[in-house]
Amino acid sequence: MRLQRTSLISSLSVATLLLASLFVGNTAETKSQQGNDSKATMLFVVSAPQPSMASMVPIAIIENGQFKQPVAGDSDGNEISTFSNAYYSKGHKYRVLFGGGEAGSLTIKKSNKDSECAKTSADVMLKTQAKLNRNAMALATNSDSLGKGKSTRRPPTPAERSALMPLVKAAYKKMGVPASLMPSLMTLNLTALDLDNDGKSELIGSFVVKKQKGGAARYVLFLFAEPEGNSYRTTVLQNERFTKADIMEGAEITAIDNGVYLERLVDSLDVDGDGASEVVTIREGLEGDGYAIYKKQGGKWNKAYEFSNYKCGFKKG
Repeated sequence: MRLQRTSLISSLSVATLLLASLFVGNTAETKSQQGNDSKATMLFVVSAPQPSMASMVPIAIIENGQFKQPVAGDSDGNEISTFSNAYYSKGHKYRVLFGGGEAGSLTIKKSNKDSECAKTSADVMLKTQAKLNRNAMALATNSDSLGKGKSTRRPPTPAERSALMPLVKAAYKKMGVPASLMPSLMTLNLTALDLDNDGKSELIGSFVVKKQKGGAARYVLFLFAEPEGNSYRTTVLQNERFTKADIMEGAEITAIDNGVYLERLVDSLDVDGDGASEVVTIREGLEGDGYAIYKKQGGKWNKAYEFSNYKCGFKKG
């Protein structure tokens, strides 16, 4: 696979970003740590590509501000059933969080433990003011203490978008993307969040530039940007180039235009109560999804946690 990458994350290694890592099952040691105690603090990702298609999936168990991996799609069937019985009983309610604050609730409709490709998920009924879609997700928890702050999540202003674009264009230029392709630049998601509660919003975005002729390609970009005077500076930057050869046989490169293979924001949340929010992201694959939680430490953003949730083998067509 030909990949071009740039990273400002000191602890990030190329191995952790390989697409294969999305599909690696939990180790025996990890499985032995999986908690099915209904009193454990759980963190779920809530997705609703359409209002009538809301679902949730676990991404982390939180203990004393630390993260442990929950049940995954490739876990033992008994573990999945135990988890489902503990957390997905019909009518069970969870708090919905959006931008670090309370945003309503959800109610379990049914567990999908017997499904082929969504064994750790549940279908839910949402009651929230958050406007969710494929590129705007939320979090849910059984904790009464998480997410008690005010939500700072919002769309960026036109001025913020304009101030960010020079960073985006500079990143693509450094990747070697021809200027002739820049008119195809697509903003998959761009969100403003005040992550450190200083009254100034950071921006987190995912972008795609398309090449159609002479061999289709996609140049993807994911970044965090912090205010610096009247402009921004990049604090997390990841970029990759994909061609047809990098996509699983039977899939189309246009899947990337819908968010497959590139990192996207899920949401932010102050998990450890230190007054600053962590950032949750998703890297969607064709056979499973990878999740990460970023934490700012010593002025630098690092990945504090990663979790791969295998779903099922990719089927052509």
